[in-house]
Amino acid sequence: MKKIIMATSLSVLALTGCAYSQQGHTLAAASVSSSFKPNSHYLNDVNIRAVRDFVSRYGDATDAAWHRSNDNYIAVFYKDSIQHRVIYTNRGDLSYIMKYYEENRMPRNIRAQVKSTYFDYKIYVVQEIETPEHPAVYIVNLQGDTDWKKVKLCQGEMEIMEEFRKGK
Repeated sequence: MKKIIMATSLSVLALTGCAYSQQGHTLAAASVSSSFKPNSHYLNDVNIRAVRDFVSRYGDATDAAWHRSNDNYIAVFYKDSIQHRVIYTNRGDLSYIMKYYEENRMPRNIRAQVKSTYFDYKIYVVQEIETPEHPAVYIVNLQGDTDWKKVKLCQGEMEIMEEFRKGK
């Protein structure tokens, strides 16, 4: 009888060990395809005020992944080839919205303002930051022949945030 119980226990242990190893393999593959999926939270874990505000603003958003960072909830999703990150406080209040996109998605007036000053530079990524109380801020990353620049635009004013020289 002891031999039968021992054999059954070992076979159950071996089968569950194999099942867990396959789960880990699936998780590793998922993390390669999307770095946010393994860390995403269920909507039940997110403040209900944040979820309600998100649905009222972006009800048509699909595949939104929610994450927890310090005292914030972050919803990440793509809409019209633009990455959106909507950040809420722990209490569910909207903190700010960040959008990442390329030059062809920029508002024309912002693009014209940047290109009028930096016409020889290539715009390779734009970060738009919106807060409830303030106007939108645009951070534009520019690449020239000899350097890179990060330019900030807010209410028609433009300033250089960072500047880097390329190596030879």
